[in-house]
Amino acid sequence: MEVTSAASDSKAKNGRSKATNHRDLLPKIKDGRHTQARRFRDLVHAFISDAGGIENVSEVKLGLVRRLAAATVLSEEIEAQAVNGERVDVSTFCQLASTTVRLSQRLGIERVPKLVGPTLTDIIRADQERQREELVRQP
Repeated sequence: MEVTSAASDSKAKNGRSKATNHRDLLPKIKDGRHTQARRFRDLVHAFISDAGGIENVSEVKLGLVRRLAAATVLSEEIEAQAVNGERVDVSTFCQLASTTVRLSQRLGIERVPKLVGPTLTDIIRADQERQREELVRQP
């Protein structure tokens, strides 16, 4: 006999881990207030939002999203070190870059160009037309 009451659903959720219930992105994070932990959490939420929300993300994809967020955080740390003039391991950075590309492709996250306004060609063309109209209007 299958039971589907609210009480049994509640009990089932209570028996699962925080990560399974999506209350905790990763178990064993010592301090969720740490800069990298906050960045990780922000990235995971952004990637999930890009995928259409948590209800549209399978557990497998959620795992890939967490890996992508972690690789991104590590890459950003290495970038900061490089910009600050510190020595960095280029091979590790390249491996992370390659990993983020592969994970992004698996998740279907692609760069979509955003229209930001008229192109330079459009601006020049409009200016030339305005100048022609002014010449025609002059007596």
